Order: sequence, then structure tokens, then C-alpha cells
Amino acid sequence: MKRIYLVRHGESEANVAKVHGGDPSLTELGRQQAEFIAERVSKLPIQHIVSSTLKRAHTTAEAIGRKINLPVETSDLFIEIEGPSEFDGIGYTDPRSVEVFTKLRENYGVPGWRYGDAEVFEDQTKRAQAALEFLLQKEEEHIVVASHGLFLRLLLAHFVFGPTPSARECQKIMRGFETQNTSLSIVDHKEEWFDGTPLENPWQIVVWNDQAHLAD
Repeated sequence: MKRIYLVRHGESEANVAKVHGGDPSLTELGRQQAEFIAERVSKLPIQHIVSSTLKRAHTTAEAIGRKINLPVETSDLFIEIEGPSEFDGIGYTDPRSVEVFTKLRENYGVPGWRYGDAEVFEDQTKRAQAALEFLLQKEEEHIVVASHGLFLRLLLAHFVFGPTPSARECQKIMRGFETQNTSLSIVDHKEEWFDGTPLENPWQIVVWNDQAHLAD
């Protein structure tokens, strides 16, 4: 069995400013949150750490690495879902931004539809599948992944609905689940039940969006 520990990055400057895209750093609160999740993860049998290459996730992963004395492997497979780069740094409520991101949602999964350099459903699915295969190829059984809110929910759709979820299934997961800053989610990958019966879906969700380490 392989167990994957999914961690969303700490609070970023973009989270506070409520702007799209870019590669923002963690806020001071975000760095504190990273230390809290690192302390929690130190109690788990982690053997390997993988991180998105974006600063907010990598800084979070480095805090974990320092705490448990493990290096951090980076991969672009785990970066956030990419919207149109023309809106990097633009606010969520900017009228043009609202118009374009509404179109992206309305056309999500429409074959051949694209807007600029944004990742569409086909791109996202291909990357999610590659990311999971990347993890399954690792020798280690207990792996931490530091990533991003939307991409983690995209992975969740693959855990729930199998290797080829539909666009509608992905949207349901993205809208129906939360991934808070430094939340911990845990998923297992195993091929059969305890009695040897083969599992149709090898992924099982153990924990989702747990923030107990941030409790007062």
C-alpha cells in the first residue's frame, strides 16, 4: 500500500490580495502555518517529500523538510491549475477577469475550446494522471506532496471517479470541496481489500482538508 499526504501551501500574498496567478510568496502568517504543518507531519512516517515548483508550495515543503530532515523534490506536475497569464496579478472581481473566468467555467470540457494559454480540461486531466503515475512509481510508501488548492481538488476528482473523470465530475468536486491553507489530506492506494478482493478503484480517501494543527 502507498499513502500520500497532500498539503496545500500556507497563506500567500495572492490569497490576501485576492488576485489571480503569478508566483507569490508566503505571507508571515503563511510561514507560521508552514511551521505548524511541519510539526504535525513530523509525527507521521514520511519517507519522501515532493513539491510544486511554485514558491508558496516549495517554501511550505521546505519547512516540512527541515523539520523531518528530508530533501524536497520539485516537479511542475504539481503546480496550480494555470489560468490565462494575462490575468496574473489581476483581482478576482475585475470585470474583464470575471467575464473570462466565467467563460472558462462555462466551456470547461468542451472539445477543442481554448482561451489564451490557460490550461483547459484536457490539459488538466493529462497532468493529473501524470502526477499520480509519478507518485506511484516512487519506491517510498509514505510521501508528502505540497501543492495547491485547485490542483488538489482535481486530484480528488481522480481519486473519487477513477482515472478519467468527466469535466462535470471535476467541476462538482472543485465546487463542492474546500482545500484550506496548509490543510492535510490523506489518500491510500491499494489494489485489493484485506480479504484479497480486487478493488475497482485503488484510491481511498482517509482524510480531507484537516486543519487541526491550526486550532487555537
